Amino acid sequence: MNARALSVLAALLCTFCTRKDQVAGGYDDVENPAIQVSLLDDQQKPYGAGELRIYARYQIPSKDSLPIIDQHVSAGTAVTIRDSALVSAMVRAQTLGTPWPNQDTVEFNVNTVAPDGEAFLGNFLMARKPGGAFSMMRRTGGTLVHADTKGVLAVSPIMAGPVLHQRGNIGAHGLELGLQSVFVPGSPYWAQVQSDGSFVLARMAVGSYEVKAVSADAKVYSAADSLTAGTEYLPSDWSEADLIWVE
Repeated sequence: MNARALSVLAALLCTFCTRKDQVAGGYDDVENPAIQVSLLDDQQKPYGAGELRIYARYQIPSKDSLPIIDQHVSAGTAVTIRDSALVSAMVRAQTLGTPWPNQDTVEFNVNTVAPDGEAFLGNFLMARKPGGAFSMMRRTGGTLVHADTKGVLAVSPIMAGPVLHQRGNIGAHGLELGLQSVFVPGSPYWAQVQSDGSFVLARMAVGSYEVKAVSADAKVYSAADSLTAGTEYLPSDWSEADLIWVE
């Protein structure tokens, strides 16, 4: 990152720090953008203890496998992550090479993990509004779910048994492209591709995912089909990803 970009980010962080100093003491009568996460089981009851892991939307786990935020969730409690923490985490992630295409928007995914359960929720974003303040929201079902009047977006991932040893194959075209690893962007899910094109994702949450792959010449490709955890995966084709994914 160049010096100008660093100075811009530093100014942004100072803005967050100043505003938080002014509203220290809680969420009363003021908007404090944050995401609040609690864990539920499939009966909509508190699940128990687990780990909250937040990944940047464009994070490539084969290059940077650590979440940008990792926090313990005690049984029956909710964890609150504020906007300033997300911005700070994105600054660190960018220095490690994770793309951050628009610094007026922080895009991220939520992964919650316990020994016998896992969940993954995507398409969160914290976007700057006119006037400079940020707003927390999530894209889901073709609509935007917004935070409450105090700026808090509450989410409750449903913990379920993880899918183990998810198998797949990149197919003939993937072999021609020299794809070396596959991954779900903004997640911990990735695997190396074997010489016959096969791969195994060790563990992942139930759900459907977009899949990308990195080739031997460091280009990133998008699979034509989504992966459904628990079903053996063979995409029908691959295409070069948007420019932001290319080294």
